[in-house]
Order: sequence, then C-alpha cells, then structure tokens
Amino acid sequence: MLRRLVPGLLLTGLCVCTPPTEPPARPPPRLVLWAWERPEDLRFLSPADAEVAFLAATVHLTEEAFSVVPRRQPLRLPPGLRPRATVRLEMRGGASLAHVPEALRQRVAEGLVDIARRMDAAGLQLDFDARESEHPAYLRLLEEVRARLPRSTPLSITALVSWCTRDGWLTRAPVEEVVPQWFRMGADGAAHEARLRRAPVAPCLHSLGVAMDEWRAPPAFASTVYVFNPRPWTALAFQTARSRVVIP
Repeated sequence: MLRRLVPGLLLTGLCVCTPPTEPPARPPPRLVLWAWERPEDLRFLSPADAEVAFLAATVHLTEEAFSVVPRRQPLRLPPGLRPRATVRLEMRGGASLAHVPEALRQRVAEGLVDIARRMDAAGLQLDFDARESEHPAYLRLLEEVRARLPRSTPLSITALVSWCTRDGWLTRAPVEEVVPQWFRMGADGAAHEARLRRAPVAPCLHSLGVAMDEWRAPPAFASTVYVFNPRPWTALAFQTARSRVVIP
C-alpha cells in the first residue's frame, strides 16, 4: 500500500512551473491632429500614423437666423487620408440655443449635415461650449443631426471637462464620440483634471483633447487622443506629439 502511495504523493508534489506572464502591453492611443483655421500642410503624415480633424466651418447662430463661415485657409493632406470635419458653433449677440425656434434648429441641423456631405468627410464633429441651460436644446440639435447623417458617418462632439464629471446628461447624447477638452480649463483646471482622472462619466471614457502648449499626460483610459497645436503642424511637431502620447 505504501509503495503505491509514495509515487502518487511524489507526482502530486510535482508541477510544471512557469513564471507569471505580464499583461500584454496596451497599444498606443489613436492620434488625431486638429487642423484649425490657418494654412496647414500635413502631407508628411502617413494615414497609418494619425488622422486629421479640420475646422471645416464656423456657424454663427442667433435666435432668428444662422450663417455659415466656411474654412478659408488651404489644407493639404497625403493621399488616402480622409479627414473629419469639425464645425464650431457660436451663439451671437447674447443669444441662447435654448431659445432658438424648432424650425430654425432643424435648418441648422440640415446645414451641419450639408457641410459634412460637401466635404466628403469621414465624420462630423461639433465644437460648442453649451451652457447648462442649453444642454436640453443641444441634445435636440444632436438628435436632429444624427437623424440626418448617414449611419456610416460618425458624429462626435467636443466637451468641457466639467460636463464629464458632474451630471449624466451626456449619456443621452446620440453621438459615437465625446472628446473632453483637457486644456484652457481656467482657474479650476487642476480640480477638473483630478475629477476626470478619478471618475469620468461613461461617454468620456475613450477620447481626450490635449494641447501642445499646455500638455497634460493623457489618463490610462484614453484610447484616442486629439492634439491641438497653436502653431502650424510640422513633421517635428507631430513626432513630438506622438512621443508624448504615452499612456502611463
């Protein structure tokens, strides 16, 4: 009996031990360069290395009318790179989006979709600093834009960091992407940064906007990083941005 047990005991004590494996390294975040209203020559880019979101137009809006100011500066891109169209919305003369009539809001939505269509853009991004009182009207505008855009065209919005750390109104936004602007945050910037790192609302967990002249290392959750440069992009500036975008 003992002779039969001993080999069994010895076998049960043996193991094929392998060192613990480290978790696979996270891929670097996808990089998107913002090309704002100035001449930009981005032909040094490889479409595999970065995408581009360019300021396509600025929409000036009152409670009676709106006007579209198209991009006036040249944008040169490498073959095969299809950019996204960013449209800046600005309320004029003390107007509020909350007081824009429904018929006018629908015309604005049609105008925004028309910009993306005419530009043959890979996506549409809206840049609007909506006040808290304008959030419901902004949601309605986004719903109207999303209903008019082809399903294959993603809809993105930029966001104040405070939107991502307080209430959950962004969870009702019919968009594929929310990009918190992690720069030009004013006197409360440090507090907003800490809250965003600690507990962002769900729509803000994927993308982030940073600035070359006010750099903050992106948090670990950012899988897409938009980069704003106050100067024209160059190959050197792009390489600097890429080297900085390292998720800790």
